[in-house]
Amino acid sequence: MAGNRPDAIRRLAHEFSRARDAAAPQENWLRAERELAVSHEYDTADRDLEQIGVQVSRLPLEAGVMWRLTLPRGERVETWTTGTEGLSLPSEITRLIGSVVAGKPLIPAAPLSDDPGAKRLRASLLAQRQALLEHDPGVRLANDPDNLRKHRVAARRTRAFLRATRRYVESGWLRSLAEPLNELGAATGPLRDLDVLLHHVRVSIDGLDAQDHTGGGSLVERLDRERANAYRRLVETLDSDSYRTILGLLRLPPRLAANIEAIPLDLIARNEFERLAKRVRRLGKHPDDAALHGLRIALKRARYAAELSTLTGKHRLRFLNDAKALQDLLGEHQDATVAVELLRATTVVDSPTAAAFVAGRLAERQGVRRSTITRQLPDAWKRLRRSANRLAEH
Repeated sequence: MAGNRPDAIRRLAHEFSRARDAAAPQENWLRAERELAVSHEYDTADRDLEQIGVQVSRLPLEAGVMWRLTLPRGERVETWTTGTEGLSLPSEITRLIGSVVAGKPLIPAAPLSDDPGAKRLRASLLAQRQALLEHDPGVRLANDPDNLRKHRVAARRTRAFLRATRRYVESGWLRSLAEPLNELGAATGPLRDLDVLLHHVRVSIDGLDAQDHTGGGSLVERLDRERANAYRRLVETLDSDSYRTILGLLRLPPRLAANIEAIPLDLIARNEFERLAKRVRRLGKHPDDAALHGLRIALKRARYAAELSTLTGKHRLRFLNDAKALQDLLGEHQDATVAVELLRATTVVDSPTAAAFVAGRLAERQGVRRSTITRQLPDAWKRLRRSANRLAEH
């Protein structure tokens, strides 16, 4: 309803200000709210009240304003104020929620939206939250690296969904999620890189000459110690308030930004693919590692935006499959690049020359892997581009 929008109140208040009986600006605003029967929910920018099921509402009445506090078990406190005092939260309510908001200012919360795009975004974010929770125990146990991989994918999808819709949803909510998600990525990334490298090193050592096995064992021991440190840092992050903030905020429905009525998910998906196509055109025939890594990031964004969209049918499925195939190739290329860096960093501080020698041979094999993958990229891109064109035509 238009009356729930701040711009509608602003227009009516402006009309009142031009009348002969115009009052002070605050009184004109309150009068406009009463005329439009507007009620506002108030919360912190981090939505601390909503996270625990508490609601603070402000309801304009004929002779003033009613403030209402509703607690999770249904208890209700109502306080009536007069005139322009109705713009400030009454002390009776401030006292009850002081420990929850911890000094943060209360601001009008954006209204919940019934837009299909907003609902789809919420469902997608809830699915990622569920995946984080499902794989959290396995990540902590650390017996199966696939738990960490799937946990990272859920966090990555979350970041991609939020980035894609950032112009359409409440900015305060986004900011509250951005830093915790970055911290989580910084904690899971090193452990995932070491898991991938250790698996490859162990397999590769089996194919070396017998006299190199001792040096290979020394290298594995060094990498295992690095992994133990990375695992410890990750568990600290999973036990932190930052991680709990992610889980708490993702449980809440995303609210639209001011003056936004809908989230155009299909348009967002098409725009992300256009950005991807432009990046591919700039690559040239011999892209370096940094360019391919940038392509991989752009590809993820395009793929996840397509997942979030409402586009359906065989063309969408083909696009997603081709995007995943190209992403897997680029991911293996990035794994090989990171492997070389980790092997170099490990052997620089490791005294046994045998370990350094084995690391050198393994690093050479990573270069071969990268070259092989680079040769496969053009065909994978062509397949993805064809499926994207079919999807756009559909």
